[in-house]
Amino acid sequence: MSHVTATLPDETRSFSDVLEGLGHGDDPKLSLREMIEGFGERGFGAAILMLALMALFPWPPGGKAVFSVPIILIAAELALQKDRVWLPRWLLRLSFSRATYRTASEKILPRLRQVERLTRPRWPALTGEVADVVVGAICILLALMMALPVPFGDALPGLTLAVFGLAIIQRDGFAVIAGLIGTVVCAVYLTLIWATVVAIVSSTADWFANLF
Repeated sequence: MSHVTATLPDETRSFSDVLEGLGHGDDPKLSLREMIEGFGERGFGAAILMLALMALFPWPPGGKAVFSVPIILIAAELALQKDRVWLPRWLLRLSFSRATYRTASEKILPRLRQVERLTRPRWPALTGEVADVVVGAICILLALMMALPVPFGDALPGLTLAVFGLAIIQRDGFAVIAGLIGTVVCAVYLTLIWATVVAIVSSTADWFANLF
């Protein structure tokens, strides 16, 4: 495992500013290590938010699972009350095109800045240590949902993870409530999809059975 150190100068910058800054650099590749270091002490929430947003972009089959793995590890550390993000070295070395990241982030930043202006520290009972344990556990489940090959099943968990990430960064209890509502919506949606698949498989099996 490798410990990710904080980058102090970025602690005074908003999340959106850090996100924008990551798109500019000499290296054409942007690594996960650089991204997490850029967030500094806000590493847990910022990394979950950033990875969730990245997972919402169009990726080849299996691409969502690549983002689910680090989210699961980070959420587990949050639930275990770790002080700072700690990831395997091989995972920190994962990288992708900085130009692609920059193009994608430019589409998100205007809306993200609007959301940032609406969030602030509030309802501390929902953002304390106990809440971090609960949110971390929920984020693990959402990351698992996001990796499932379900139509539109990745978008809902991804958006909900992003909300939880923002809640952790801003210590916003209202955003935690929004994340919990999103989690319920995800669970209902996946339950309906599962029931539909089971019904189709059952009907198909009955149809074949009636042929003989």
